[in-house]
Amino acid sequence: MSEFTSQVTFMYFDDMEKATRFFEEILKLEKVYNPEWAAVYRVAEKAYIGAVDASRGSIESKIRGGTLVSLTVDDVMSSYELLKDEELLTNVSEIREFEDIGVRSFFFKGPNGYDFEIQQFTVSDIEKLF
Repeated sequence: MSEFTSQVTFMYFDDMEKATRFFEEILKLEKVYNPEWAAVYRVAEKAYIGAVDASRGSIESKIRGGTLVSLTVDDVMSSYELLKDEELLTNVSEIREFEDIGVRSFFFKGPNGYDFEIQQFTVSDIEKLF
């Protein structure tokens, strides 16, 4: 097998307008590719999230959930302050400290009920890894 060179997670949405607003206006991700029925956003150098129109995507995806998209930041508190009152997000948790895994984070539901986490690593060895 050839070496992997990047990673894209595709998420299927019933309302692409909400998905576009979420990724571009709320998370402020850069759109790097935009075919007619999907959009791909850069999260980091070679890591991406793709938003796909559920009515036109490559797979049938009636069931959503069971996946947590974790996005890493340098300052979880400032991200929390920006997102905690955003109307498109639901179930925004308080910031929690997970000392056993060296993470400080908060969780929320985005469009179509997808689960997201904004996290900051609190242990330098783990921070260097990710």
